[in-house]
Amino acid sequence: MKNRIVTTLALAILCTAMSTAALASNENAYLYLIHGIPGLDYATTEDPEFPVDVLINDETCYVRGFGFGTITGPLTFAPGSYDIKISIANSLAPCTNSPIVDSTVTLNSGRNVSAVFALDQTGAASLSTFANSFGSVAAGNGRVLIAQAADGPAVQYVFQNTSTMKKYTYTVNPDVELAELLPAGNYTVQINQGTTTLVASTPLTLYSQSVTLLYAVGEASNSSVDLVTKTVKSVI
Repeated sequence: MKNRIVTTLALAILCTAMSTAALASNENAYLYLIHGIPGLDYATTEDPEFPVDVLINDETCYVRGFGFGTITGPLTFAPGSYDIKISIANSLAPCTNSPIVDSTVTLNSGRNVSAVFALDQTGAASLSTFANSFGSVAAGNGRVLIAQAADGPAVQYVFQNTSTMKKYTYTVNPDVELAELLPAGNYTVQINQGTTTLVASTPLTLYSQSVTLLYAVGEASNSSVDLVTKTVKSVI
């Protein structure tokens, strides 16, 4: 009888371990999409909001009429590689216009990725991807994910805590995303390029155990740089 109990327990543990492994191997991946091209930077006749449609794997029109300065997601996918086509929005037949960006994004199991529709360093429309750090955040802190996705050289993000007045300055190179921990609280954030202010001081609240995504988008040469943000709470 004792041997049967031990055998049954061993089988139960083995089955649980196999189920956990199977679940981990099928863990989803997550994708944020960020629209970072002002219409007038793409063509002088375009709507400043520059709405676009997003087609994935030539099958699903995931996003329709997606406008400048917005973040959508996270979209949930099985791990794998996905073809993403971005076209100027067509309200009557979404995702049927010729793509202005055709790119492949690889999403690994359990990973979180941002894909930013932005102008590259040559001024052409492109899709830049960033691996997001969504590991646990300790109580009393907030994580900021800061990226330079604008058409221009490195920028400086300047965070200032409005209670302590302490400043935190980070230099971010093009197509790079930094992950930094800051004490939770109320801040202002400003984006500079040398002595030039690209984005004026903007209020920002960092919640305890949160992740805040911040992307500088637009074009530095014509003062169209903007800051788009999204906060995800309860990252524990």
